[in-house]
Amino acid sequence: MKPNCRKPVPERARSSPALPHPDQTAAIVPAAGRGLRLPGAVAKQFRSLAGKPLFHHPLSRIARAGLLGRIVVVVPAGSDPPDLPDGLDVEVRLVEGGARRQDSVRNGLAALGEDVSWVVVHDGARPLVTPELVERCLIGAAETGAAIAALPVVDTVKAGDAEGYIEATRPREGLWLAQTPQVARRELLARALAWADANDFEGTDEAALLEAVGVRVKLVEGSAGNIKVTTPGDMERAARLMELERHAEAEASA
Repeated sequence: MKPNCRKPVPERARSSPALPHPDQTAAIVPAAGRGLRLPGAVAKQFRSLAGKPLFHHPLSRIARAGLLGRIVVVVPAGSDPPDLPDGLDVEVRLVEGGARRQDSVRNGLAALGEDVSWVVVHDGARPLVTPELVERCLIGAAETGAAIAALPVVDTVKAGDAEGYIEATRPREGLWLAQTPQVARRELLARALAWADANDFEGTDEAALLEAVGVRVKLVEGSAGNIKVTTPGDMERAARLMELERHAEAEASA
């Protein structure tokens, strides 16, 4: 698939010298999943949320951040190219995904130009990402080469057995719930993907692949509102959170 949009990167005041230049930074938005836990005729990422396809929301928010110069959206193989949001101020490419998440991310990485040094991966099913969170992850990645948005576990953790009974209570100290964005230097992510292929290793996210090749991944505190839409209830929750956002923005500008 060819680029769908070519526009200059908007100027933006950078709050930290650790932030890479937008021309060296790109995002991969995986939106190629089948959404088996949210069954229906249309994959969840293309269903309507607040009047727009779900994947439009993270795409617009990432583009609006002014922190990157291009975005690759990974869509289901063999599908018709989806429409993109209007008014995006960055170059956007559509590429076909693979059987697994890491296959889709690899395809997205291959579509980036050689001038890209930093890669931001963000789920197409996380519609409430903020520019501030993207920025914090980029700054965190500058320390070790990679960073992940995550939330510390606050509830008691129970391990269950195959019959559905508690097997043990685990200490929650040091445990985090992974989110996206996940950010890495391009060469580190490429190395992790190549190693995974060579060793038949499947990771549930990019951080797992990076960990497997010895990269120290910085934990950056995420947001409780940065939910991943997985079930019908999640769609409703995301719509409510967006409505609360609109009210807060209206009150702030009044």
